Amino acid sequence: MRELDFEIRPFAEADLPTLHEVREAAFAPVFKSFRSIMGKDIAQFAYADAEIEQGAHLDEMCRPSSGHNVYVATVASRVVGFCGYTVNSESKVGEVGLNAVHPDVDGAGIGTALYGYVLAQMKKEGMAVAVVSTGRDPSHEPARRAYQKAGFERGIPSIWLLKKL
Repeated sequence: MRELDFEIRPFAEADLPTLHEVREAAFAPVFKSFRSIMGKDIAQFAYADAEIEQGAHLDEMCRPSSGHNVYVATVASRVVGFCGYTVNSESKVGEVGLNAVHPDVDGAGIGTALYGYVLAQMKKEGMAVAVVSTGRDPSHEPARRAYQKAGFERGIPSIWLLKKL
């Protein structure tokens, strides 16, 4: 594992184009894996616009009034990762949302540091529990490892089933 000097700071509007680049690079293997698992005959319908929908979700969560908090990780002032989260003051549950680290800096501990940072923010905001969801397919293995490193230990297995009609 290589060491990199990085900083974590709040999202700034000027970061958005780079966040999209990071998202696209980080999620390309995930989208490819999901489409392979589904098969072309299902994926062309059930997953046709996945990248567009995820991009729209990132745009939405970066809007000031979205209710999301977004932090970015930078190396030499270049954004290389991000993590969004929401909090529910009534239930005291915080949720880690869309997040990604650019593949160029995989293995440098940036994802784990981002999760630790947002978990500390959630705790400061009075949350008692943090949740995150991820895929169980091989392309999500790095994310699962990073979540476990950040202390997530209990999980409810789930599966998304599809059927061609």
